[in-house]
Amino acid sequence: MISGIFRLMDASLAQQLRFETISNNLANVNTNGFKKDNLSFEKMMSNKTTSSTDFSAGPIVHTGNPLDVAIEGSGFFKVMTANGIRYVRDGAFSLNRDGLLVNRNGDTVLGENGPITIDGADIRIGPDGRIMSGETALDRLEIVECRNLSRLRKEGRSSYIFQGEDNDIVPMKDPKVRQQYLEKSNVSPSEEMIKMIEAFRAFESVQKALQNMDEVTGKMVNDPDLF
Repeated sequence: MISGIFRLMDASLAQQLRFETISNNLANVNTNGFKKDNLSFEKMMSNKTTSSTDFSAGPIVHTGNPLDVAIEGSGFFKVMTANGIRYVRDGAFSLNRDGLLVNRNGDTVLGENGPITIDGADIRIGPDGRIMSGETALDRLEIVECRNLSRLRKEGRSSYIFQGEDNDIVPMKDPKVRQQYLEKSNVSPSEEMIKMIEAFRAFESVQKALQNMDEVTGKMVNDPDLF
């Protein structure tokens, strides 16, 4: 009886975690470059790592902003933050007061030659990430790929920290980027809403089972002659 209660409690906690994960996905449906998280039932019941990130590409939309850049397919932009190197998919860039190319968080976007400084007009970013001002080549966006995506950890504000071997992050061969475009979230609201309803119903079922078991346990304690 007691072991059954513990199993139901584990199942209840698992559904609660699933509900929280889905809620976070829905909260970021409009976050550029956001990657949804998924939960595996088998993993939840084994008390191991329960979530994994789906790194599939989101839809790419036109913005008209010359400093907006989207990566087609896989790959990450490399940025320098106050805490070190981080990797992002959100290519909503702008220039700070010093002329440095930065993302929404104010982190410096890195090129092949380090921080990218843009001083000029008629900014063009080619499909290979090369940045031009008129006829002058300024730099090339440093776009990398990760050989072990499971070692990428979300750190908030659409950035990732890599917790693996340095040689697993390598320059991307033949990157394809699109200027004046942004990648949107890969979250499907309708799909997540269906998952949320399923999680809520499963949670209700577990709570009802716990309630029934509690009633049976109470009867066993108060009137053992019935059993």
